Amino acid sequence: MSQADKVARKRQKVGEERALGGPVLVVGGGQMGGVLARHLAGKGRGPFGPVRVVDPGAEVQKALKSEGILVSPSLPEALRKEEPPSLVILAVKPGVFLRPGGDVLSGMSLLPSKTLALSVMAGISLERLTSELPALRWVRAMTNLALSEGKGMTLLAASADVVHGEQSAIYTLFSGMGRALWLPEESFDAATALAGSGPGLMALVAEALADGGVREGLSRETATLLASWALYGAGALLAEKGILPEILKSRVASPSGTTIEGLAVLEKGGVRGTLIDAVHAMAERSRSLSR
Repeated sequence: MSQADKVARKRQKVGEERALGGPVLVVGGGQMGGVLARHLAGKGRGPFGPVRVVDPGAEVQKALKSEGILVSPSLPEALRKEEPPSLVILAVKPGVFLRPGGDVLSGMSLLPSKTLALSVMAGISLERLTSELPALRWVRAMTNLALSEGKGMTLLAASADVVHGEQSAIYTLFSGMGRALWLPEESFDAATALAGSGPGLMALVAEALADGGVREGLSRETATLLASWALYGAGALLAEKGILPEILKSRVASPSGTTIEGLAVLEKGGVRGTLIDAVHAMAERSRSLSR
């Protein structure tokens, strides 16, 4: 790279950082929007400016205001009160977003052209987002509830007009609440089945393990604690230590021991195949929602 190219790239990077320093508007202060707003309002702001939430719900407004987060009942009102946002996070239900003549679409149409927008809505592709609001530049994120505990897994995809510095800032935002991964959007449906819906399946496993403990005489509280920590510990070894699932299983399942007895029962019941089928069903459902 020539010296002139290096200077140009440095100027571009500085420009990107300045562009990201404006306010952040989170449209929808419910479950996921609230988590993101609280993170941005705390230590997770990074290159972004102050955060304001847009939500018409009285209870949401009361809860967020009690935590010192600014809330507006509508996007037009928020835009009147603040300088143009550097980022808009769309965290409403897909049906609310797509409602013909709805407040969200009409409100977001008031945003300045080329505003960076981030959608955390399930099943709404970048193509659909761009067709509904072509003046904006879009990033799509799919995450899960573990985000609130700093253990979320977030998938990211961006339209071609989102520049490198903006992508880095979005990655930093979500990796500050767990892990983040850029993927081609065509991989989203399969990845969503694991990253987005996986915690629901693991909750079922934890409940079933706890039921087994209760059957063997443990109290519900103790059985649930033990089952939860079994999943938590296994997850830490797999995700943080990088141990492969088959290696972890072989380490725990000693010859003629208790674990191999349980594994034999699961194999006889077809649990492995059922889980594989479940991932396929969830991916198919994600594809149907996208259509």
